[in-house]
Amino acid sequence: MDPPYVYIEKEPLLDMVLASIETFRRECLGLLFGRTPSRTRNYFHITNTVNIQMVRKRKNKEIEQNKTSAEKIREVCSQYPNLYPLIGDFHSHPEWGRCRREATMSDADLEDMRKRREELKVCLVIKVSLINKERVVWEPVGGGGIRGSLAKYKFHINAIRLIGDDKEEILEIRAPSAIKALNKAIGYQ
Repeated sequence: MDPPYVYIEKEPLLDMVLASIETFRRECLGLLFGRTPSRTRNYFHITNTVNIQMVRKRKNKEIEQNKTSAEKIREVCSQYPNLYPLIGDFHSHPEWGRCRREATMSDADLEDMRKRREELKVCLVIKVSLINKERVVWEPVGGGGIRGSLAKYKFHINAIRLIGDDKEEILEIRAPSAIKALNKAIGYQ
């Protein structure tokens, strides 16, 4: 069977882009809600996102959710799985100084995903940097992710899942309505 892909609705993708702009030069963190693949549907469907506001630590290369905040969210998600079907999380990898980060999982990201395997079926990593010269049209990237620009920022977003204990796999992202809206906003049609 082919690997699943990740289908992202317009609003969740726009919310993730905005979250990564808001905290630029520091990482953002949020949760992904939706549906996981089934026997009849071979894709993750991201229908909503929530940006995590209460963090214990927010740095250029690290972010950690406040323990109380995490417990409250886990409690609600576990009590109301049909209302809040948690399938993963997202975070940004912003540039800062001479550090140019990639849209891949760090060792700490992978360890967190292993520990929280039941909650984190898929993770989105958003590389965000300043535009050097020109805008970039929003489009799929060979090998899985999507990229584009908005305002003075450019983005590369990858969806990643774990296979077994330690092998990560980059999944194809499909977000046609979001890509269309973003390209229209930056003047590409």
